[in-house]
Amino acid sequence: MDNAEAPLAGRRVLVVGASAGIGRAAAQRLAARGADVVFSGRRQDRLDEAVQTAGRGHAVVVDVSDPAQCTRLVATAAEHLGAIDLLVFAAGISRIVRLRDADAEEWQRLLATNLIGPALVITAAIPHLAPDAVVAVLSSESVGMPFPGLVPYSASKAALEELIQGLRVEHPEVRFCRVTVGSTEGTEFARDFDPEVAGELFPEWLALGRLPAQLMKADELGATVADALAVALAAPGVDCHDITLRAPGRVSTSDDVDGMLENIDRAALEGTL
Repeated sequence: MDNAEAPLAGRRVLVVGASAGIGRAAAQRLAARGADVVFSGRRQDRLDEAVQTAGRGHAVVVDVSDPAQCTRLVATAAEHLGAIDLLVFAAGISRIVRLRDADAEEWQRLLATNLIGPALVITAAIPHLAPDAVVAVLSSESVGMPFPGLVPYSASKAALEELIQGLRVEHPEVRFCRVTVGSTEGTEFARDFDPEVAGELFPEWLALGRLPAQLMKADELGATVADALAVALAAPGVDCHDITLRAPGRVSTSDDVDGMLENIDRAALEGTL
């Protein structure tokens, strides 16, 4: 491929959360544009499939809720890549649970993956970052406007955003980008949702006007994120602090919510939820 076909040739990228959803789509897009990409996530089979589909890259299994694996991931990525030009952290977990039902284990589980994992991976990666590197972290539009049943998740993402602010203060030599995303289909966000609890909470989300009728698609969103970060890499004199991506159009009606609940019920029956 020539430079026009591979504008990211020579760029070295680590994507955390590349086994599914937005992270997978972003990693594949970056690889398609010529970057040398480490695909990391929890499931070897999904990673291998993603790398095979991309036609290039390296698969590294990691559970970011395990501190030792966070450190090992960065060391392995550095072995494959050398320096790192772009780090994309797209891993995260969610579960709908009312605050009254959220016990200590629930909070610890969310914070381990959504806050502590990113902190450990990023700080371990900083010594390996190339000059003018970009570190992009996916957050959620629910920060500042939490959904009933998603307050622990939103709190973990709010803490993640504060982490990004702190990293900017302590490491001004690195370009940190917060990528705020809205409702998207084709991700595993609802993987751990209880259909019965979802049925109780979706009408409340509807009443608050929080559900768009048209969801973004993970493949398109991941490609958009990748393209935006590719532009940032090509412009070292520009610091892209924040990118916000939301679904266009109107908010949902009760009919739309019925369809969403049917999809969750179907996923539960198929064992994919």
